[in-house]
Amino acid sequence: MKTPIRMGAHIEGVHWVAEYLASTHEIRVFRDGRAVDTFAAPAALLGEEDDAGSASDEASRAEDAAVLAVLRRYVAELNAEE
Repeated sequence: MKTPIRMGAHIEGVHWVAEYLASTHEIRVFRDGRAVDTFAAPAALLGEEDDAGSASDEASRAEDAAVLAVLRRYVAELNAEE
């Protein structure tokens, strides 16, 4: 079983974390340590690299960047609604 990919960022003074679960292809979002949402990850989130099981540093950085991009988009959309 692949370990979850966790990425965090401080956005407008709030600590956000996104956790990608490969087994369910879902992303859980945490705000200041509390789970606030779970949703299906975009179909092309990791592309073929996810299936290939690549363990290179470049692949890991790309996975981290993809999860962080989803988190930032999620927060931007949430802030736009408020």
